[in-house]
Amino acid sequence: MRMRALATALALTLVMVGAAAAQVPFFGVYFDEGNSKEALPPPPCGNPCPGIGIPGYLWISLHNANAFVTGVEFAVSYPPEIVWMADQNTQPVTVGNTPSGFSMGWALPQNGFMNIPVCKVLFLWNCDRCLRANIPIVVVAHPSTGALGFTDYPQFNYHPAVGLTSLICACVPAEETTWGQVKSLYDK
Repeated sequence: MRMRALATALALTLVMVGAAAAQVPFFGVYFDEGNSKEALPPPPCGNPCPGIGIPGYLWISLHNANAFVTGVEFAVSYPPEIVWMADQNTQPVTVGNTPSGFSMGWALPQNGFMNIPVCKVLFLWNCDRCLRANIPIVVVAHPSTGALGFTDYPQFNYHPAVGLTSLICACVPAEETTWGQVKSLYDK
């Protein structure tokens, strides 16, 4: 009986360790270089729309790759409140751009066991105040290839990733809501 309990405890420990190590790789869009701001609150808490034609920056990073990374492929769906201008800090082997489909490879594999900065995006604000709430900026699959992921080193295998959503004029509802209403925000 004691051996059975020990074997069960060992099996449960191995399952929990395996689940903890199975992190999902994802691309995120951030409003700061430190990858900590995924949402900008509306005024008076913040001022996400400083004025029409004012430049701003976004940072796109790959997280939880857990492999050495040689290339990435994705696109970004920008809302009308921001106008994409240029992708900066890209590698020489870059094809396309973030709004129409972005493919980039590094000359030396990047350490995917840490966050990998992919590019910095220059944009212009196309609003001077929040006219609607929870305006999404979404990382999506490359429209031509359907890829949303990265390739590893040394096998050069493709690994799918998840694209996260960042928000402009992010609002937390003050009144009660239902789970269906919350899901409808992301059902696009």
